[in-house]
Amino acid sequence: MAWFKIRSLHALLVGLLLLNAEEVPAQNVGRMVIEDVANAARDFGAIWVAPFRGTSKDYLIAGGVLAAGAAVSPFDDNVDRWMVANEDRGFLDALSPIRRGGDFYSLNKAAPYVGGLYIVGLATKHRGIRDGIFGCAAAYTANTTMRHQVIYRVIGRNRPDTLRDHPEGYVPVGAAPGDQYVFRIPAQGYGDHSFPGGHVATMTTCAAFLSHRFELGLAEPALGVLVAAMGIGRMADRGHWLSDQVVGVAFGYAVGKEVARRQKRRLARPKPGVPSTESAESDVGGAPFIGADENGTRFGWQQPF
Repeated sequence: MAWFKIRSLHALLVGLLLLNAEEVPAQNVGRMVIEDVANAARDFGAIWVAPFRGTSKDYLIAGGVLAAGAAVSPFDDNVDRWMVANEDRGFLDALSPIRRGGDFYSLNKAAPYVGGLYIVGLATKHRGIRDGIFGCAAAYTANTTMRHQVIYRVIGRNRPDTLRDHPEGYVPVGAAPGDQYVFRIPAQGYGDHSFPGGHVATMTTCAAFLSHRFELGLAEPALGVLVAAMGIGRMADRGHWLSDQVVGVAFGYAVGKEVARRQKRRLARPKPGVPSTESAESDVGGAPFIGADENGTRFGWQQPF
């Protein structure tokens, strides 16, 4: 059954990317791989630099997201108690495949299939497949590293349940009023990594990227349903508060949309005879660079002209 579910996920990913798979001019495999890695590295660097180049509007939106999280935080403990009382019933029980221990809780099992799909993209020279995989990977990696290396190290907010592994006979107890306001700075470990919601942020990142990069039709609301299910499932697992999920969704959406925007800009300004790894301009004051010419493969940091 698990094998069938993973194969189904793989088939869904293939279908989504083939909806808008653009063919590219003849290139050898090595150059296509270098191009894909280089563009993903640029996008990754752009996301990390973006907070330092934000406009007043950007900071105003970020402040509004934090304000929205604060506004719903008084309900966090009520939501958690409801989750504890209903974790094995009805809708919450139906979400078990994407909850902790479920087949889709982590998508690592799909990695071999995604790798196979990328080989298909190389063999058929479909830019849509290649961009879909590397764009999602770049957005996911930027999202994850920023949360773990910056936010989680600085802001330690207690999870509703601070234990990663439960001892035998463990009986969960719902949050008491005010539990959602327990912070520790700096964070000390897993139990302090509640803010922002991680799984829902990464799921939103890829969903936002795919939705903005491709015309997915009815698949777009389906991705939204999947994001909502993941967010609710993680609250049922008591990994995050409601307010964590609000901020996590906004953060993931911003990252995914930006990577999609950068990919579409590269497609809109091709230079004949020059691979996009060489010609795509950086709009973030520099970005990681990988390129190849008659002197071999070169890598470093490229400044825009």
